[in-house]
Amino acid sequence: MRGLLRNLHRYVLWALISVVFWAWVFTRILDAPAGKKLVVYADMPDLDRAALSSALEKDMPEGIRFVDAMAFMDEMFTTGNVTHGDLFVVPASHAELFLSDFSPIDPAAFPDLPLYTFDGKAYGVCVYDEAAAIYIGTRYVGYLPGETYYLFFNAASPHLGQWNDSPDDAALRAARTFLTLP
Repeated sequence: MRGLLRNLHRYVLWALISVVFWAWVFTRILDAPAGKKLVVYADMPDLDRAALSSALEKDMPEGIRFVDAMAFMDEMFTTGNVTHGDLFVVPASHAELFLSDFSPIDPAAFPDLPLYTFDGKAYGVCVYDEAAAIYIGTRYVGYLPGETYYLFFNAASPHLGQWNDSPDDAALRAARTFLTLP
């Protein structure tokens, strides 16, 4: 027993190394490079990640391996990852914090919904507004009452099609699918 306690720190160290190693292995196996996945971030506490990811994967182009829906809370301590998202669902009260990362959009692409505008440019599409009776994706996303939410596009996303001269339009497809969700 005394020998076990004397070497406990070694056992704990090896267990920790093993956990880190296997986490790295599984991440390498299950994750995909940015060009092969679409990441959707939602700035809210309640999100049905699996169901939203599944719903958005239905109309993805050939090269996209999967759609990953994540809450900002999941990435709170790794803010560098948040900037690598492709789509963002953000309340209007927080939009200006991230506006430098968002891509201006063509208002003609979303003619039936109100847009988030700043300095005369459209940046986001309204997805939740109680006053205007807009309730898009409420089955998947837990919007906070009293807030107005918009869907934004990351300016650095490789999936914006004609908006950034890319043949990959996965973010635009996912946005159109999201805008049809109940």
